[in-house]
Amino acid sequence: MVLEALFGSAALGASGIWSYNRENFMYDREMRQEQEFQVIDMRLAQVNLWRDDVREMIGLTEKKMDVYMIVNALQLGFT
Repeated sequence: MVLEALFGSAALGASGIWSYNRENFMYDREMRQEQEFQVIDMRLAQVNLWRDDVREMIGLTEKKMDVYMIVNALQLGFT
């Protein structure tokens, strides 16, 4: 009888600990998932910034070439 009561109280205690740990586990999982999504969003924003930088550099090079063509055309016209 004492042994049954001991096992019964141990089972109730174990189920209480399991449900407590499960709540903490689920909370940690949600927080980690939100953190991972935020990291992904930050990486995507960084990639978009890099793409904008490349577009600006290409645009500057294109504008320089247009200016060089005008200057070269003027130089050829004066010679």
